[in-house]
Amino acid sequence: MTETNWPDPTRPGVPMFPERDDLHVLCKPKGEIYPYLEKELWFWSALKHCYLRDSYKMVASEAVAIGYSYTGIALTPTQINEMLAAERERIKKMVGRACDLGNLITPRQRDMIVSGVDSEVAIRNLGAAP
Repeated sequence: MTETNWPDPTRPGVPMFPERDDLHVLCKPKGEIYPYLEKELWFWSALKHCYLRDSYKMVASEAVAIGYSYTGIALTPTQINEMLAAERERIKKMVGRACDLGNLITPRQRDMIVSGVDSEVAIRNLGAAP
């Protein structure tokens, strides 16, 4: 395992958003002979600064010593939908600012562009709007 696959290479073993309680996906080698990785879901406790799973407790340095690598935070469908909605709004605002520069287009054209950006196809096919 390399220490560069953790979100912060200067703090190996510490997950993304360590100040929040969240589920994270960690991978560990399955065996010495087979290079396949086994994914495991661990709960990070911000208060205790450790991973918890069933009755096991593992601090960040143990995760590195055992050979775990970081895959990422486990997002819920609600969290994903919130992120997509925020991305849509960010893009709409960005297009609005671009359209306001220099009065290159009429307000009606600007409104049409912003409306078009709201469609799921225009925003990189991010899924259905909430």
